[in-house]
Amino acid sequence: MGNRVIVITGVCGCGKTTVGLALAERLNIRFYDGDRFHPEANIEKMAAGIPLTDLDRQPWLSAINAFIKERLPHETLIIACSALREKYRMELSTSIDPAAVSWIHLQGSYDVIYHRMLERKDHFMSAEMLRSQFDVYEHPKSGMMVNIDQHIDQIIENIVSGLALNKTDIGLIGLGVMGTSLARNIARNGFTISIFNRHVDGTEEGVAKKIKSLYPELQASQPFDNLEQFVTSLSAPRKILLMVNAGQPVDDIIRQLTPMLKAGDVIVDCGNTHFKDTERRQNELQKKNIHFVGAGISGGEEGALNGPSIMPGGSMQGFALIEDVLMAIAARNTSGEVCCDHIGDGGSGHFVKMVHNGIEYAEMQLIAEVYSHLRYNQQMAPVDIAAIFDEWNRGETGSYLLDITKNILRFNDTDGKPLIDKISDVAGNKGTGSWTTMTACEVGVPVPAMAEALFARYVSSFKADRDMYTKHYPQDKSSISIGTENLRLTFMFCRLMNHCQGIKLIGQASAIFGWNIDAAVLLKIWSGGCIIRSNLLSILRDGWAEHQDVMMHPYTINLANAHLREIKATVSQLALSSLAFPVISSCLDYYKSMVTRRGNTYLIQAQRDYFGAHTYRRIDGNPEVSHHTKWM
Repeated sequence: MGNRVIVITGVCGCGKTTVGLALAERLNIRFYDGDRFHPEANIEKMAAGIPLTDLDRQPWLSAINAFIKERLPHETLIIACSALREKYRMELSTSIDPAAVSWIHLQGSYDVIYHRMLERKDHFMSAEMLRSQFDVYEHPKSGMMVNIDQHIDQIIENIVSGLALNKTDIGLIGLGVMGTSLARNIARNGFTISIFNRHVDGTEEGVAKKIKSLYPELQASQPFDNLEQFVTSLSAPRKILLMVNAGQPVDDIIRQLTPMLKAGDVIVDCGNTHFKDTERRQNELQKKNIHFVGAGISGGEEGALNGPSIMPGGSMQGFALIEDVLMAIAARNTSGEVCCDHIGDGGSGHFVKMVHNGIEYAEMQLIAEVYSHLRYNQQMAPVDIAAIFDEWNRGETGSYLLDITKNILRFNDTDGKPLIDKISDVAGNKGTGSWTTMTACEVGVPVPAMAEALFARYVSSFKADRDMYTKHYPQDKSSISIGTENLRLTFMFCRLMNHCQGIKLIGQASAIFGWNIDAAVLLKIWSGGCIIRSNLLSILRDGWAEHQDVMMHPYTINLANAHLREIKATVSQLALSSLAFPVISSCLDYYKSMVTRRGNTYLIQAQRDYFGAHTYRRIDGNPEVSHHTKWM
């Protein structure tokens, strides 16, 4: 929507300036008092109690008209002008697109306005002049009629509600780095947006207004720190995106929003929320006929701004309401496909985002393990390792994470030395990795790569212990050389095992929770915008409909059959190092466990039966019958 002029009309003393100022504050736009355009001669006549003639009004109305035409290309504005007769209103809007003009006509009785004027001080228009204004006044043929005999807050609410064209398409709550980037993305794609950030004295004051002033894309946005005003600014059905911290803050904001919303409105939680919380919130809001969508978003700050991978789950009707916005702002992959699609009901969207982050943890740890081998076992400089990663990134091994890693390794500190060598080796995590591992345990799916990646971060936090232990245990400094191609093959093999674990976890959870998640849709969504986007996902998509299992994919089978000997030799050599390679080791063990027809857990079953009478099943009889043996 383009800029507009809101013209507030009415006789002297009806409250045009009061209403105009209050409305300007509410809509965060500028107010201009039409009285300031009067020639000095007009002001002198009115101050002397002499009514103005049409000849007197002509230069005044022309000046206001010229000012409006001058400002409209640059801003939406509010202007107060008595405009008592229809021809005056026509003169005010001469050569202005009627669709860009909203008329607000303040209405009140002579007695009410007269008594108000008696209370005014230092105004050139006296109360005695009011009768002449009522005599001239012509009832408007169009526009919004507003009764002034009510509280100013109610007047403003009525005006804002009536100005439907001034309502925005969508609202966003939470203007941190991700929220601000997402708001800019939405506005840049042609949607009008209201933005809200809480007000906290001394720390978070006027945040939305400041954000609006910083970014050109948000110049037409409506900023708020009053939640009720924010909700009122939205067109129906209301569409609200939440970009607040997961957990209690989400519940708090939903609790505040709910009384202000109506049936058919939709709330979209775009944070890293636990999927069970999303399921609970959807069920609670469903009772109030309010839609709830849990949308996982990946891509970091850059993705939020330029196109993230979006994984919305929950209410299908709610998704339909917000689909045009999400599809417009989402990333496109190299084939032009939109990296957004409805995942399924309930918490499915946040679940697949959680698993996405679990895969991400393992991918990052894999790269770190390969780097540490090259850096310390082979004594290569970061810039030389970056050259290797650069070469890998041009082929099937290429990925977003590998791409940013080579850039990191080439980045020097102010002293010209690699910054990577000065960064503490204590890693953080925000919970999604642990949620993935715990959920895998709950549904009974092995995810050793993700678990080891998570535990590697936990191990890193025991910095004091590690420093102490290194003083008492030998550090093997021997050099280990592994060919770059063998290292790449092992890296690619481990990535396949990692993706296999993640997709199996999603499939098992989908069956348990009844989500009907299509893995092919996930591979598409993850193919652009997200942190784990890679050429590997494109490889897996090719022929996925036929195989639907990473372990059964021809690429995996061919890689293992052709290069398993080199991969095993690489892992064996790494095991001789003093460095830890938990994810690489776990991926080979996972593969061997999955391709072994008869594992070793039969002994565990016998042990369980021995000490706890837990029973076991036999392979030489009915496999559904349980047996117990008196071992002593």
